[in-house]
Amino acid sequence: MSDTSRVQLAYVAESSFGVQKTGKKLQVLRITGESLKQDVAASQSNEIRSDRQITSIRRSRITASGGINFELSYGTYDEMLAAALMDSAWSSPVEVAKNATVSAVASGNKFTGTFTAPTVGEWIKVSGFTNVANNGYFKVVAGSTSEITVSGGTLVDKASATGITITQGGSIVNGTALETFNLERKYEDLTTELSLFLGMAINNLSLNVPVEGEITGGLEFLGHSESSETASGGTGYDAATTTEHMTALDVQNLLENQAAMSIRSFTLNLNNNLRQRAIVGSSGVLSIGSGRCIVSGTLEAYYASKTIYDKYLNGTATALALLLQDPAGNGYVLDLPAVKYTAGERPAPSADDDVMMTLSWAAHAHATENVTIRIVRFPVA
Repeated sequence: MSDTSRVQLAYVAESSFGVQKTGKKLQVLRITGESLKQDVAASQSNEIRSDRQITSIRRSRITASGGINFELSYGTYDEMLAAALMDSAWSSPVEVAKNATVSAVASGNKFTGTFTAPTVGEWIKVSGFTNVANNGYFKVVAGSTSEITVSGGTLVDKASATGITITQGGSIVNGTALETFNLERKYEDLTTELSLFLGMAINNLSLNVPVEGEITGGLEFLGHSESSETASGGTGYDAATTTEHMTALDVQNLLENQAAMSIRSFTLNLNNNLRQRAIVGSSGVLSIGSGRCIVSGTLEAYYASKTIYDKYLNGTATALALLLQDPAGNGYVLDLPAVKYTAGERPAPSADDDVMMTLSWAAHAHATENVTIRIVRFPVA
């Protein structure tokens, strides 16, 4: 009998849809649970028999689906995050300045110095200033080899500070590159028992930031089929990451229109609207079709001002960005540059309680950046 605590889940990207990948190591994945399975559609004969029995039952369709649950940790899910956004690869980080002399200028909210020009719309991490307001994560509003205008924080004047490092993080954005995976479930306490899932594409990505506790997430897959195997098709396994899992304490900021906002909770859901394509004469899945990228979520905050709530009442466009950093200094920025609030409330449901503002939001393509969602990563230096 197998124990769930002895199950290992590993994956490898496919070269051909629905075909087992061999000759390559699989990546072990950290999970808190999973529900991967084969789905079978069956039909039974409608023939009328005098003995009241059913003549036969036939399979008509075989597919696969299910989810993986996880606690967010840096670097663990980067390949899966890229696949969820349907981006082909993370962009390379840019060393904008290293141990350089840089000035922070409050007027215009900009850094001046000698730089490798960053990309407008991307995010940078700044370190080395004695004033903490000038350190941290900022979005590039304008950039050149001598001046970088930023949002996401208010700079304090500091002339010619030395030892400053500025890095533009590598990023992924919503795209059109569909990637599928082999997912292998290995029962470690049963030496020759494995489940192999083929053609698995990510249909949904979810993240949940609670007021306390772990930042959790989920990946929902649609795919081709499941088979039972006695040995892995790979040449071995790459060990799982060992970075610390993230908690609510690792939220550096939630920026609402680039201004810091105190929140109690935040959720994000990305839906790729995938579909399994079928044809007559085959019980399996021919391929996976993709639909629109729908990104939505919720946020909850103590009600203290009508400023943000009025954006819901008036249909005003805004932006959201969630800044995360683990205890080692590894960071992510979840950037939603064009957002509208789709539902909201600020009731007084009972005595002796706080008034909470709950807002639902939906993201769409930004007019100039042409991005709905961007995820940026910053490994510790």
